[in-house]
Amino acid sequence: MFAFTRRSKDAIIASNLVLKKNKIRIITWLSRPTACAVSINLGQSHACSHRWLQDEPHVTNPNYSAKQRDDARRLSLQLLDKIRNGAALDDVVEMLARHDQPIPKSYVRHILMGAMRQSGQLARMLNRHLSKPFDKASSDIQDIFLLASFDILNTTAPKPSVAHAWVETSKTIGNLKRAANLLNAVLRKVVAETPEELPNPIHNLPFWLRKRLIADWGQPRMEKIAAMLLEVPPTDLRLMKGQENPAKDAHVVTDQLIRLADASIDVRDLKGFDEGSFIVQNLAAGLPVDLGLALHPTAKTAIDLCAAPGGKTIQLLDHGLEVTAVDYNTRRLTKLEQNLTRLGLDARTIRADVLQLQQNTDESYDVVLLDAPCTATGTIRRHPDLLIQKHESQLEELVEIQKKMLDRACQLLAPGGILIYAVCSLFKMEGEDQAKSFLERHEDFEFVAPTLPVWLGDKEAIETHEGVRILPDHLLEHGGMDGFFMGYFKRKKR
Repeated sequence: MFAFTRRSKDAIIASNLVLKKNKIRIITWLSRPTACAVSINLGQSHACSHRWLQDEPHVTNPNYSAKQRDDARRLSLQLLDKIRNGAALDDVVEMLARHDQPIPKSYVRHILMGAMRQSGQLARMLNRHLSKPFDKASSDIQDIFLLASFDILNTTAPKPSVAHAWVETSKTIGNLKRAANLLNAVLRKVVAETPEELPNPIHNLPFWLRKRLIADWGQPRMEKIAAMLLEVPPTDLRLMKGQENPAKDAHVVTDQLIRLADASIDVRDLKGFDEGSFIVQNLAAGLPVDLGLALHPTAKTAIDLCAAPGGKTIQLLDHGLEVTAVDYNTRRLTKLEQNLTRLGLDARTIRADVLQLQQNTDESYDVVLLDAPCTATGTIRRHPDLLIQKHESQLEELVEIQKKMLDRACQLLAPGGILIYAVCSLFKMEGEDQAKSFLERHEDFEFVAPTLPVWLGDKEAIETHEGVRILPDHLLEHGGMDGFFMGYFKRKKR
């Protein structure tokens, strides 16, 4: 076991929302949800930082004018609105990165990520000061309450001044003008709150998600997972073979895996980034390939289905395999190709739906990797937008897609080859149950148990007859991991 220290740190009308113990009453302060109509030039695109959540920023930083800080608050509202309307977090982060006006970007990142992470706690806290349910408000009103409340509770600046700044910002944005008085009255109440007085963090998980986690893993583990959402996730790097550690104070897991001691480091500033010496990859995300290739050390060819943005493709290439990378999303496939170029690697890329891959192909592969689309609930700590965007109704649809993809993937396997199935989901429906169902449909396949790495520890992973399960509280004392399930299948010998 390695040793390192843990690092803590839509169209709903909202009317007659009344502040408790206060005479202020706003009648129908919003008739429809709308994006914040702010005119902000997002500038020209450039590379997006791999570390977009940093330590506590100072809103009163003298290097920024009052207007620049106001622009930062307005931009945070705009970005949260985009996320609420389905934009991918990675796209929103890139949008922030290419913003070409001088604003405190770390502050925007801080309140945006924090408000999403603690949205459930903040909503319940706000309900203490409102006579009508918070969730009956329109989305843009909810957004400003969440962002402002998180900012107030976590700022190092005087809380009343932060509250006042948010009220002033609201007076300049479309429909939010009508809510300025209410916002002022409520935020004055929030100023008196403390982070320690917030409701139980389990409320940050939607009820349907809590229910399923309890059914799969029990109440205590669900509570552990909810608590972990409050912490900044660690940053892990995978070094390419033969490359040196670019961060001398990092915690070394293996000769290729390191965990940065400071999660706020921008990896683009590390030695070797431009030269392609490493990639950012959570410890858990690298396990499916590492364990799978150990089961087939003589493998020469591989196909990575649903490959973008390319972390596992890069792993396969780094092991010396000839790789075909498949993805349906053109933009994400382009990102994969850019990543390969940065690292000086080459793979055949195919834009295709896995289910529509040429059925009569004679090609087969020693390794078939299916990192299937899933609810991604194992990555919520790094992608708190999932708490807003994911709904239970999506689960059954995803399970059916996974099933069909597995049935297609196994057809691409060469004799003696290994099929790797991986999902970054916490649900057994997408992991253990899916693998079991596959084995029942394909009696000519069997599960092959991998050898777990020493650094993971024999008590950390959950091994079953269908695969290996990693939960976010594994290696908890070292900062935890993403949640993952991985299954390894071979055709039975005749």
